[in-house]
Amino acid sequence: MIILICAELLARVSGSDLAQTSAWFAAGCIMWVARWALGLREAYLLALCGVLTLFLILRNDHPLQDVAVALDQATFMMAFILLMALLHEAASTSPSIEKCGRYMANQPPARRYNALYLGTGTMAVLFNLGVVSFLVPLVQRGINAATPDSPRNVFREQRQIGAVLRGFAWSVIWSPTAIAPLALVELIPGANRTLWIGLGFAIYILVMLMGAFEDRLRFRNLKPNSNRQIDPFPYQAALMFLSACGFLFGIILLAIWVTQGSFILGLMLACPVMLISWLIVQYSDIGHPNRPLDIGEVVSITAKRLHTIVTLNLPKAAPIAVTLACSGFVGRTAAALINSNGVAEALHLYDMPDYVLLSLIPVVLSLLGLFALSPIMTAIFFGSLFGSLDVMPADPTLVALSISCGWALSMTFSPFATVVLLIDRVAGIRPTTSTWRWNFTHSCLSAMLLVPVFAFLALSM
Repeated sequence: MIILICAELLARVSGSDLAQTSAWFAAGCIMWVARWALGLREAYLLALCGVLTLFLILRNDHPLQDVAVALDQATFMMAFILLMALLHEAASTSPSIEKCGRYMANQPPARRYNALYLGTGTMAVLFNLGVVSFLVPLVQRGINAATPDSPRNVFREQRQIGAVLRGFAWSVIWSPTAIAPLALVELIPGANRTLWIGLGFAIYILVMLMGAFEDRLRFRNLKPNSNRQIDPFPYQAALMFLSACGFLFGIILLAIWVTQGSFILGLMLACPVMLISWLIVQYSDIGHPNRPLDIGEVVSITAKRLHTIVTLNLPKAAPIAVTLACSGFVGRTAAALINSNGVAEALHLYDMPDYVLLSLIPVVLSLLGLFALSPIMTAIFFGSLFGSLDVMPADPTLVALSISCGWALSMTFSPFATVVLLIDRVAGIRPTTSTWRWNFTHSCLSAMLLVPVFAFLALSM
């Protein structure tokens, strides 16, 4: 995994073919070494990769070139999720983040939905997918501690975990570190990432307001617990979290300035620096308060922590890394097998009003998730398909935003979404429960909300 990360970073900084080829072989070694940890989902995706590769060889004029592009996408996805896992490792032992999480989970019902929704989206900037594995057990423990053995706990769990899922799902349309936009921005030429973030955040807030209204309406007969104690706002913890975010983006901007590269490259280069710096800060108050800081002790404990992360914790990310790598490969190869211009003409995309096309993309993408296709796979396929068109049928930034909205919609609608499977693993909540039972109405309302939003944006841009 370390070789893959270093090779992918070197390839992106220098453009070295040797480094990129090394990343391919490292990815293959990861899949082989981790084969016993892989499940049916990974086996299915690997088999699908093999079938699509065979079709490329038989049907395309330049199959090796297409396979190379797909492998580049696969190693990028694998390296990126492993680098984000490093951020998760530092965040998971941060006392400040734990205090912020507990404060969000202990809010009164009138403020809890918005607090969990906004808090999850904000913490996902550093935590990524790890925010769900951190907050969901925290929510469950908080419910059981506040009202043990209450028959209404099942409804409280539904409301709070539903808010966490929705907050994470819709954060992908604006978060600077979300893997959805970072994968799509390289596939769709002409997409304005800054404008995309701004428009995405506006939609994120609209979905929050709609979701809060739906939540109150659905649970209007559920009385709040009058004995709940409201914790004071953790100002110091919040300031430390914001400082960590500011430090991360400072490193990103420095990396962009030094390498003259993209935001994606800056983020990938910043992750290892952020990990080591964050761990040093966490362990810098070791020892007695009246004794001078022991630099050697801090370095020793940080080194031991890094050793644990690399040898024990990082390998646990192998299944999700393989899933994302396969999804990237499948999305690229599937798009290479299809004549994108022919598909656009057959579907009359150029005759379709922009807002209709932009509103349909999220619905189609989320429906494809019902066929066990992960949101990331279908998003990369759509991104590759639109990116290869001679003429874009709508504004590139809005097309990219629409695809990322489909990604978000899939995470509250598809039982096969990675975040939904993670909730099942950490909380024991069945995927069909957290999606169809808890969020079906919300998903439908979100899809309907996007229609007037894209109509307004299509007329304005």
